[in-house]
Amino acid sequence: MLTRRAAGLAALALLMGPSCAAVPGHAKATRLRGQRAPGHALVPEPADFEVPAGVVVLHYYGVGGWGVRWGPTYLLTAPYFSHHSVFSLFASKMLRGVQLAPDRVAVRRGFEGTPVSSTTAILIGHGHVDHAGDVSAFFAKGLIEGTPVLIADRSTTNELAALAPKFGCIAPIEAWDPEGSVLRCPVPGVRITPLHHAHSPHFELAGLQVNAFGGRYDAPRRVLPRRSDDYKIGNTWAFLIDLLDATGAVVFRIHYVDAAAGPPHGMVPASLLAERDVDIHIGCVPGFEQTDEYPDALLEHLRVKYVLAGHWEDFFQPGVDLLQPLRGILDDEAIDRFLARVEQQLPRGRGVVPLNKRDVDCAAPRRCGPRGEAWALPLPGETFQFATGSVR
Repeated sequence: MLTRRAAGLAALALLMGPSCAAVPGHAKATRLRGQRAPGHALVPEPADFEVPAGVVVLHYYGVGGWGVRWGPTYLLTAPYFSHHSVFSLFASKMLRGVQLAPDRVAVRRGFEGTPVSSTTAILIGHGHVDHAGDVSAFFAKGLIEGTPVLIADRSTTNELAALAPKFGCIAPIEAWDPEGSVLRCPVPGVRITPLHHAHSPHFELAGLQVNAFGGRYDAPRRVLPRRSDDYKIGNTWAFLIDLLDATGAVVFRIHYVDAAAGPPHGMVPASLLAERDVDIHIGCVPGFEQTDEYPDALLEHLRVKYVLAGHWEDFFQPGVDLLQPLRGILDDEAIDRFLARVEQQLPRGRGVVPLNKRDVDCAAPRRCGPRGEAWALPLPGETFQFATGSVR
């Protein structure tokens, strides 16, 4: 049996993200679905975001972080660039005087070439450090201008309460009324519906499945989190992101999760699903084998047309290092198994393809990640452009 201190160390070694253990010596990804995976992040260009009306841009910052450009609106799903090591996370938990702080240089570098200054809203699926840990650095000079909307679980808004003056409106999601608070913080041209979700277990202990750093905040914190266990999971949410035309009709639908979970988590109410199938599912690869029927059941339920399989890379390593799968839980074979499940549900394309990838040779270095007819494994820094219903 583990002592309390040893159990804490084990939890940190399997910390925060979807089932993530830090096991040294793991090699970087090489081939996925028969395709060579580039070992470095891409460099975004401002021109990637200059698109005609009716085209949506999705940019992968890495980990669970995405940018969604729809006309003048820009959504962020809580990018994380600091990539604290397991050692620093452990030290902040166990040693007095050791504190975590965002790597502001890494944050600035990660946002380069993207329209982060026009951020309209920030969405956070749960309160762990790889989703909430960098938010305070987003407001450094020259980054976000203005006061965006914050949409997150009530526990996470309490966790980040010291940042409240930075936001123009805060929508704390309540388990019993997820839509209500969001409706009080409208986002132009977009309808956001929180969906109750869950987080895959991080590890097993004595036969029990355990999630590290659980708990929640029931009252606002006066200061920002300073230690790894200050970042509490709270409730986990998925988001249905509907892009609207000038009449208010849904012309494109994105389903976003930042953790793996099986049904009924992440499911869309029948009344909403009747409006439109899901065009893009932004998925979470790590932890899928610690859940039941993810992504299979969700893809079938949502009638998904295309999958962007994110959160796959090791976020305990600095972003300048070679890309590799999340050590201890993912390797080439595990990612292949995830993508094989996607292909079973989506054996052929369903009319949604990235416009800017049609004539691109993804075998060429530093161009794009592996992809199939109905999926892509994005590289950090990679940008996707999709036509919506208003231009098809």
